[in-house]
Amino acid sequence: MQPPRFNICDYLGFLLVSYCVAPDEEVRIQKRTSEGFEVDYQWTYINFTWDTPEDYKDAVLNKKYIPQNNAMGGVKFYNDRVYIALPRLRTGTPVTLAYVTPQRNAKTNLLLTPYPSWNMNVQNSCGTLQNVQSMEIDRRGIMWVLDGVRINTFTSCPPKLVLLDLNNNGKVLHSYSFHNEISMRQGGYLNDLVVEESGGGFAYITDSSALDPGLVVYSRRQGRAWKLRDKTMFAEFDAANFTVDGVSVVGFIGVDGIALSPPPKHRDEERLIYFTALNGYSIYALSNKILKNEAYCKTDQWRRFVKYVGDKSSQSGGMIMDNKGNLFYGLLGTYSIAKWNIFEPFSTVKHIYHDEKQLIWPDSFGMDSTGNLYVLTNGIIKFFDTSYPLTLNGKIKFRILKTYTGNKNYMFSGK
Repeated sequence: MQPPRFNICDYLGFLLVSYCVAPDEEVRIQKRTSEGFEVDYQWTYINFTWDTPEDYKDAVLNKKYIPQNNAMGGVKFYNDRVYIALPRLRTGTPVTLAYVTPQRNAKTNLLLTPYPSWNMNVQNSCGTLQNVQSMEIDRRGIMWVLDGVRINTFTSCPPKLVLLDLNNNGKVLHSYSFHNEISMRQGGYLNDLVVEESGGGFAYITDSSALDPGLVVYSRRQGRAWKLRDKTMFAEFDAANFTVDGVSVVGFIGVDGIALSPPPKHRDEERLIYFTALNGYSIYALSNKILKNEAYCKTDQWRRFVKYVGDKSSQSGGMIMDNKGNLFYGLLGTYSIAKWNIFEPFSTVKHIYHDEKQLIWPDSFGMDSTGNLYVLTNGIIKFFDTSYPLTLNGKIKFRILKTYTGNKNYMFSGK
C-alpha cells in the first residue's frame, strides 16, 4: 500500500489507533455549534478489531484493507451498541457490517468489530454478507440487513435480505434472495428500508438502481417479494446536478429515502410509507394497505393512490420517522436537517440544524432507546466518484451527531 505520506499510524492502527491522530486537523469532539445536534463519534479513517496483528499486516500488504477506501453508509442503535453498515464502494474494504461499543472519553477513531463475525463478512460467498448499504432493527432485536449494493463487480451474488438475532450473537434467522426481476444482480441498488412488524413482518425497500428504480415489498410470512414502479420513484431532472463539499453530484438517482408513519390508534387504520428520490425535491406517500396487496400492486390501479406531500428545499438521502409522527430528513445541498410533523400541513416544516462543516452528506438516521436521534454524515459521494482521490490524513470524514428528542422510533405507538 502506498499512502500519500508515510505515517507509522497508518500501518499500526490496530495497536495505536487511540493515539494515532494526524496533525493537520484538530480532531477533538466538537460540541454543538447551534441549538440541536452535537458530535458523538467521529473518524478520520476506519479500522477494525483484527483477530491478530498478523492478520492486519497481511491485509495491508495485500491491499485487502486500504484504510482510505472504507466508508460508512448506515447507522442503527440497539442496547449498548452502535451498528454501522459499510458499503463496498472501493477495493480494500474487508468488512461490510460492524459495530462499536461506546467507551468513556473515547469518541474518535473507535475500532469497528465485524458483525456477526469476520467469517460472515467474507467476500465472494453468497452465504455471507457481500455489500450492505443499510439495515433496520425491530423491537425484538432482529436486524433486517439489506445486502443489496450491486452497482460494481465486487460480487455476483443476488441481492438479499438477511435477518440476524442481535440477542443471540447475530444468529442468522432467515435469508431471502431477490429474483433478478425484482432487483438486478448487476445494477441493482437496494438502498434503504423500513420494517412493519404486524402481519408477520413486512420490509419496504427503496431500489435506487439507475435502470430499474422502485419500491420493493417483502413479506416474511409469505416468503415473497414484489416491486412497484412509478414515475414518482425516478429522479427529477431539475434536481439532477448539485454540489456538496466541492464535489459535483452528477446523474439521476431515483428513490432513496424512506420512512413509515407510526402505528395508528386503531389497527384497521392505514400507515403511510413516505419516499423521495435522491435527485428530487418531492416527497410522496403511499398506504401500507396497498403495498401489502401483491395482486393489486400488479395492476396499474395503485398509482392513483400515490399522494404528493410537498417539495423540499434541497435533495435528500436518508429519512426517519419517530413515534410522534415527526419526519426528519437531511438537505444535502444546504448542509441542513429538516423536521416536519405529518399531522400538520407540509408548510410547517422547519429547518432545525445547519452546519456546512459537520453536515456533509447527512445520509442515515437512527434512534436509541433513551430518546436520542442520531445522524451519520459521510460525504459518501466522494466514494462513489471513482475519480475522486481518497487520502489518509487527519480530516474528519465520518461523524455521528445526536440530539435529544425524548421520543422513540416509528415502530412504537405514540399514544
